[in-house]
Amino acid sequence: MILVTTRFEAVAQKVETPCQSIKLNGLESEEFRKLFLAFVFGDEQYPRDKQFLLETGDKIMEKLKGSPLAAKTVGRLLSKDLSLHHWKRVLKSKGWEKQTDDNEIMPALKLSYDFLPFHLQQCFAYSGLFPEDYNFRSDELISLWIGLDILIPNGQNQTFEDIGLSNLNELVTHGFFREEETKYGLRYVMHDLLHDLALKVASHDCLSLCLSDVGPVEAQPSVRHLSISTGGLGEYDAVSGEKLKSKLEELNTRFKAGHLQTLMLFGKMDEGFVKIFGDFLGEANTLRVLHLPEMLCPMEFMLHNFSGLLHLRYLCLGTHDNQMHLPLSISKFYHLRILDLKWWNGSRDFPDDMSNLAKLCHFYVPSDGQLHSDIYNVGKLKLLEELKVFQVNKKSEGFEPKQLEHLTKLRELGIYNLEKIDTAEEAAQAKLMEKNYLRRLTLDWDSKLSSVAPGVQAAVLESLQPHGDLQVLCIRGHGGPYPTWLGDEFAVEGLQSLHLYGVSWEVFPSLGKAWDLRELCFEDIDSLKEFIIVKSFCMLAKVELIGLGNFEKWVYPAEQESFVGGDVLPPDAHMFPLLQVLVIRNCPKLSGLPFSTHVVSLDWFPKLQELQVHYCPEFLPVIPISWIENLRSVTMKCVKMLKEFAYPESSGGAELKITGEGDLLSLDKVLVFDKQTNLAKLRLERCPPLELKHLLMLTSLKTLLVEDSVGLVGPLGGGQSDVEWQLPIEHIWINNLNGNTGEELTELLPYLPKLSKLVIWECNNIKKLVVGVDVQQTTQEASEMGGGEITAATEEEYDGVLLFPAHLCDSLQELKFRGCKELVPGAGGLEALRSLQRLTIQGSPKFVSTFSFSCHIFPSSLQFLELWDVKGMGTLEPLSNLSSLISLELQGCGEDLKCQGLWSLLITGGHLKELIVLGSPSFFADWDPNPRRALEDAEGGEEQQTQLVSSTLHWLVTDDIAGLLAAPVCRFLSSSFTELTLVGDSCEGMERFSKEQEDALQLLSSLQELVFLDFKDLQQLPAGLCNVTSLKMLSVHYCPDLSSLPNDAFLGSLEKLRVCNCSKELMDKCRGLVGTIPDIWIF
Repeated sequence: MILVTTRFEAVAQKVETPCQSIKLNGLESEEFRKLFLAFVFGDEQYPRDKQFLLETGDKIMEKLKGSPLAAKTVGRLLSKDLSLHHWKRVLKSKGWEKQTDDNEIMPALKLSYDFLPFHLQQCFAYSGLFPEDYNFRSDELISLWIGLDILIPNGQNQTFEDIGLSNLNELVTHGFFREEETKYGLRYVMHDLLHDLALKVASHDCLSLCLSDVGPVEAQPSVRHLSISTGGLGEYDAVSGEKLKSKLEELNTRFKAGHLQTLMLFGKMDEGFVKIFGDFLGEANTLRVLHLPEMLCPMEFMLHNFSGLLHLRYLCLGTHDNQMHLPLSISKFYHLRILDLKWWNGSRDFPDDMSNLAKLCHFYVPSDGQLHSDIYNVGKLKLLEELKVFQVNKKSEGFEPKQLEHLTKLRELGIYNLEKIDTAEEAAQAKLMEKNYLRRLTLDWDSKLSSVAPGVQAAVLESLQPHGDLQVLCIRGHGGPYPTWLGDEFAVEGLQSLHLYGVSWEVFPSLGKAWDLRELCFEDIDSLKEFIIVKSFCMLAKVELIGLGNFEKWVYPAEQESFVGGDVLPPDAHMFPLLQVLVIRNCPKLSGLPFSTHVVSLDWFPKLQELQVHYCPEFLPVIPISWIENLRSVTMKCVKMLKEFAYPESSGGAELKITGEGDLLSLDKVLVFDKQTNLAKLRLERCPPLELKHLLMLTSLKTLLVEDSVGLVGPLGGGQSDVEWQLPIEHIWINNLNGNTGEELTELLPYLPKLSKLVIWECNNIKKLVVGVDVQQTTQEASEMGGGEITAATEEEYDGVLLFPAHLCDSLQELKFRGCKELVPGAGGLEALRSLQRLTIQGSPKFVSTFSFSCHIFPSSLQFLELWDVKGMGTLEPLSNLSSLISLELQGCGEDLKCQGLWSLLITGGHLKELIVLGSPSFFADWDPNPRRALEDAEGGEEQQTQLVSSTLHWLVTDDIAGLLAAPVCRFLSSSFTELTLVGDSCEGMERFSKEQEDALQLLSSLQELVFLDFKDLQQLPAGLCNVTSLKMLSVHYCPDLSSLPNDAFLGSLEKLRVCNCSKELMDKCRGLVGTIPDIWIF
């Protein structure tokens, strides 16, 4: 189902659907009241001491028309001041007078805006320059506000970034933005109605133009800030270029580009469009904000006078063209405060005089930070707040440590090539201690290149002591002992994250005074053998231990005199009460977690959300089900007895996957079934069978998948046969259980009353399928025979037999077999499975040929049937009862297979719409499906008239080209037939279609999509395709000798063209058709 929502009636009318559109009104009064009060008072509704607001609040609610968005914005406005004076002031506001109908809520939103402080009004209004539904990064919004010069310092030593972030948080609190966590981090989103409001209140000087919009452009002469969205612009051609030129000329009559202070472009734009924009922006010389994150052409194409934009405050440039060069004139923009090259993937050549940008505060670069490393004499940029990569002594001058001395505004700094510093005095020139704003610091030695003695490295690191407010510290490749400012004289009290990578420290700091530490990472450190747990770790939220080749154990300090500084803890203490993420990778000697037993307890990690243990071959955890269900994600790879253990976060319910190694003999070795679990999906690979005690705990299981294992389940008796139990499993998939003869599954199926889907692959020991009533009859016969000799015969008879209990006749809807080579049906076939809708049988060649057709082999309920490599059917007569069949796929079912019997699936009450027949090259041969048939009078049986009948088939894939392309067949298919794929792998030597075949093809008057696949010798497509006027899509795949398509008149009517793995000549010709056919793929 697809649900479309829109605020525009015209859009609703364009959506093609048989259903009528539904007009959504506001919430019902009682529901709206609850929502509104929740935004005002939280969960408390009306507090008793605020009852005096009740009457005024009810009157305000009446004006909000049941709109949840209005409830949010106005509710939060009222929550700021719970006084009657404030509420009555809101109620009496003249903004309500602008309501024009019962559903108008814009005045309510405008009212909330009017009550914002002026500085927040400005920030909100200019945010409308971004496109509707845009996901903002905080730095994008703040950079725009800085470029527009609307952030006002409050005299408290705040940076522009601090002020902007404070304003953004206030707008979130007031309901004008909402926060969203994405895989890329925190983003901010504005509701489309609030976006409309922003454009409305800023319309006197802001214009947001979407080029896909039709209709006249409304703009005031005072417009100074312009944003353009190129969505829907498409590829350049003469027509689209003229339309754009006309729209921009109209725009130029409303205001002058020479007055613009802001230009923001969202989306890509071909070179032809760029040149048109260049003419429009020819006089735009006073820009202060320029935002071009997706450039396809050099800057000068769009802004001819780019080098003259001397007033720029904010410049954002991005490209995916690695040959594009940065404009050298960047270094002349002396007023520039923000340079955003985060999305710049072009050439990294850089002007030598970037240090002239003395007012530059923010220089955003790609994640590798290399653009920062190219700034010569960076010490001149005294207002710079980020310097991710500073390479010491990169050149003979301009990269000395003293360049960092005056960069006192830095918030992030990475110093690399520290092995080139020979003295502590030289390192001290960086004066890190004086950088009060510094929050993130990386100190990097290239240990492979370093020839400096460890003592010198130790002195250098000692001299690089940062300010105590540092929050994030990373030290890489250091060869000396740890510095005193990380040890007993711990001097970075504000430290929240510590990352040690490849250091050669023999002794590690205890970190016993790092009380604010939230993240700790040790990586590629061979000297670390023990992880000492101290009391200060109580605040840790994330721990990563990676590549620690000699790490063997976790240690609690046992004596007061230990270097931990007296923070001694009992072994049973909860050491990580706030830990959320624990990552352990490539620690080959580590055998477990920091506990006396391998069994993990929730008490040790009460807040843990994510656990990763990868490539630790001695690590043997035993995970209780009760523990993992409290986590968001558990992944273990290549640990003892396990190749993989994965409990991923899933919207479809809890899932667990276990892939064992050869020494995993019981699931109890790695998983404790200590409670009934809410697992919805369980996947086992190379695992021992599930035992009854395990099954009894899987009370929520919907899907069970077992692969490459010795069995599915163990014995279900064993003294517990009197236990009444059932499982809610709906889907079972088993693959390559060659030890399974069907007996295990036969024993399990009676306990699965809800089973609707069963998939069995590569189980060669399952040889016979007996369904429903046959099970009862066989069982009864066996019991009547009695005797030891007879019992042995019965056991032999049951060997390899899979018995379906009677309840599956009503519950099973989908059944698939693949690679069960000896599989045959029982005496009644599958006809008793009266609810079965989908059936697939692949690689069971005797399934049909051994069946005695005294009854039908398949149930009439089938809608989808796939038979692969099922031999001996001969015709389709065995399928004659499948009146509900919608899709039929027959592949490799014998070269002698004929289409006799297809008539009943297409005409006499049939519903077949999709047919795939491959590997039967004479399937349609000599078939005349539509002779003139006499229709008899329903009462007297007399002949009344003759008429032609038509088929229900819409889509066909076949390699019987000669049989299909015959006039009687094509005439029969013509009325309903829309899609055809012709497969030519059996047409060796065929260079062109015969005249009779071309004539027959032209009879397919409803054909819309045509595919030619794998015609290795074909040199020419049917010329008569131009007469198939209904054709919208043509695909040609793997036709190496084909060098051209039919004439231009035919191509002009196409909407889509696909050409894949054909001759270079053909593909080059098709590339020349770009622009004449709307949708072309050539690959």
